Amino acid sequence: MRTFYICDIHGDYKSFKRLIDHINFNPVNDRLIIGGDMINRGPESAEMLQWAKKQHDKYPYHIHILIGNHEEMMIWFMNELSPMWMEFGGDDTISSFKKVFGSEKGWDVAEEYAAWLEKLPLIYEDEFAIYTHAGVSIGDDKENQSRDIVWINHKELMEMDEELLQTWTGGKYIYRGHNPYHTIHVTGQFIQCDLGNGTFEENVAALALVDVEQGCYYRCPKTGEITKHLIDGL
Repeated sequence: MRTFYICDIHGDYKSFKRLIDHINFNPVNDRLIIGGDMINRGPESAEMLQWAKKQHDKYPYHIHILIGNHEEMMIWFMNELSPMWMEFGGDDTISSFKKVFGSEKGWDVAEEYAAWLEKLPLIYEDEFAIYTHAGVSIGDDKENQSRDIVWINHKELMEMDEELLQTWTGGKYIYRGHNPYHTIHVTGQFIQCDLGNGTFEENVAALALVDVEQGCYYRCPKTGEITKHLIDGL
């Protein structure tokens, strides 16, 4: 079984599909972990959530979907807890729902997806690594992580006690997104996997699909031309 990790898709369903089609992803035999921030900023958030929920429901042991801070903002908005979602791409997401499901049903379907997103896990662990959107809390058990970890930034991670982190992870790497970089690389115990899709300028932004066992990744820029790279420092 091959294992892949992808994060910070940000409504770019076309690039996501190009990547999984490029590696001939098969949910019957392969494992995929989506590390949150599937939505906002891009034009195809509804299509991305459709794919994620359908495949997760059909292959729950091979498709693992984690929540990111952009999904958390959507949940807050739908539960009338905070309006900030609309400041960070929520309008793009609602537009995509209206386009896919119709202007009258768009909001209702989006609310249904928000209810599904709210139940998603914060982290996932397999025999190779630990996966999250932004970070982890080493002061809590893996099964009882705070929802605040979807907001953890790189600076906070680097301030963690290295010895305690090693003990908490059992020596495994933690794959994360959230903070965009120009390459996928190792920093301490973390592997940075966000290539700035929806954040960087289009001429440098890309989406990455990481092959966990092989220590490499597939990079898809807006032009759609996929290239293969080694993870720096691994």
